[in-house]
Amino acid sequence: MRRQRAPRGRHRKPTPPRTWVRPTALGVVAAAALAVTVYTANGLVQHDDAASAALVMSANPASTSSPSSTTSPPTTQSPSSTTSTTTSEPSETTEPEPEPEPTEPPDTTEATEEPPPPEPVTPEPQACPTDLENTEPHVAQVGHHVLTRFAVDSVGGRAGRANASDHPAGLALDFMVSPEVGDALADYLVAHRAEFGITYVIWAQRINSGSGWSTMEDRGSPTANHMDHVHVSFAAGADVAVTC
Repeated sequence: MRRQRAPRGRHRKPTPPRTWVRPTALGVVAAAALAVTVYTANGLVQHDDAASAALVMSANPASTSSPSSTTSPPTTQSPSSTTSTTTSEPSETTEPEPEPEPTEPPDTTEATEEPPPPEPVTPEPQACPTDLENTEPHVAQVGHHVLTRFAVDSVGGRAGRANASDHPAGLALDFMVSPEVGDALADYLVAHRAEFGITYVIWAQRINSGSGWSTMEDRGSPTANHMDHVHVSFAAGADVAVTC
């Protein structure tokens, strides 16, 4: 049995192995390393440019016609065409100093001392008047002296009486007062009995001739019992020197 021969002209030569793959791969790796080195050293190639360069270096190896052809290194852009990535360090921010508070200008006007208030003028003591309710002059003087120191409602002087009394002779005074004023006035007159020429004082149904208070008999009415007025009797011709 005969072997069949392959028809002539249809036999193809075996395709030689592709020996350009390895050099091309080495070239791509070298180009990528070169791009990274340039970016790290100078900072001139931005991220997008490095990616573009890597894409150019990894172009289709089928475009090379022979193993001896090598891929040219990527062309780097000039520094003028790239944007500088260096940034200036931010300056330290300082808080503004607070403005000083406005101060009032010193008062240059001279302080004028106010003159001290005038001292109250105390009138010099004068002799008391000698005329009061038709009484004797020294009795009138004591009466005016009392009126300048106590709140007296009214004064009684020379007058007729049915019983024994110093009023008809002008040697007695009746000071109509309230109970509070009567107590103080009666004590004042007793204390100055010798100075005023007083013989005795009657107040609130009591009598004092210089030896203390003694209770008097009931005469039937508040006025008769001297509950509303202080009675003062004086010695005739007494030498009295009082001021008002």
